[in-house]
Amino acid sequence: MSLTFLGEPLRSANGWRIAFVLATVLALHACGIYEVATGLSTLKPESATQTTLAVSLITPPPPPPPAAVPTAPAAPPRPRSTQAPTLPGPAVAPAPAPEPEPEPPAPTPPVEEPAPPPVPPTPPVEEPPLPAAVNAVPTTGRIAYRTTYSRMGGIRAMTFVDWNVDTARGRYELWLRTVDPSGLLDLRSTGTLQPFGIAPERYVERIEIANREQRAEFDWKTRIVSFAGRSPDPPAGFLEGVQDPLSLQFHMPLLAQAYPWRFTEGSELSFQVARRDIETYVFKVVGYEAVRISNTDVRALKIQRARGPKASRGVEMWLAPEYQWLPVRLRFVDQNSEVWDSVLAVLPGAELPREPIQQEIVKP
Repeated sequence: MSLTFLGEPLRSANGWRIAFVLATVLALHACGIYEVATGLSTLKPESATQTTLAVSLITPPPPPPPAAVPTAPAAPPRPRSTQAPTLPGPAVAPAPAPEPEPEPPAPTPPVEEPAPPPVPPTPPVEEPPLPAAVNAVPTTGRIAYRTTYSRMGGIRAMTFVDWNVDTARGRYELWLRTVDPSGLLDLRSTGTLQPFGIAPERYVERIEIANREQRAEFDWKTRIVSFAGRSPDPPAGFLEGVQDPLSLQFHMPLLAQAYPWRFTEGSELSFQVARRDIETYVFKVVGYEAVRISNTDVRALKIQRARGPKASRGVEMWLAPEYQWLPVRLRFVDQNSEVWDSVLAVLPGAELPREPIQQEIVKP
């Protein structure tokens, strides 16, 4: 039997050689295949380079309770874990989220008892408003004048003026009378003190030796003044600031202390004055003159209302700024041209002349 290789017959020796080579090649391939299969079965994957973090959500704090119900402070949030993450195993599940801590029970609000009804405050007692200059005037006092009256042959008399001021009630009282001889002149004025000055309510003028009396009643609610006496005028309306002949002598110093710029030379001051009727007194500031008092010349400001067609009575006043604008001289000329002239007897602080007869005491 002969073998052929590639179409050619093979000899027996060469055939064995070829068979040996083929067997060797097959053996080498089998070993290689075995090594590859063994390597594949033992091959393990390298360590993973990507890591997975286990993240858990932080439970947000509970909403704040109502303002009226106090609650315990909310628990602070848990800090994030600083431990390094570990590789996840094949069956490891993500960690469950922590449960929020239970809130403490809210305290029961106290039951509010009804408040007692408010007690109305006691209204403060309001003191009546007073002119600023009143605080500088003594509440009681007396001044004396030496008076001459031309109608009775130039008779000389003493005139005393007393005043009383009740600041708590806001009232005043003035009393002027001549003595030695007595009964020559007696004037009284009572009323209230207002921010604008003196507000008379009643004026009485008596001349006993002539058996004559005049009265004026002021109604400040209706602003009407009524007159009584010899040939009185009918009631008449008046304005704020109205005066009577006596109150004018003390209202003027209050104005001079409060408004000194109104008493400059050449200026004019206007007032309503009620006696037996209402007249408008317009005073002109003349200037400063010296008035002799107890051998002392006192500087005084003269203001004058001259007689004329619309002025039945002339009035002159000398006010001394050194003595709180006190009238140190007064001069009146009536409709019959009779003159009353009064000059301060002694300066304030000096001893007053004694009265020749006992007089009534001014009541508060």
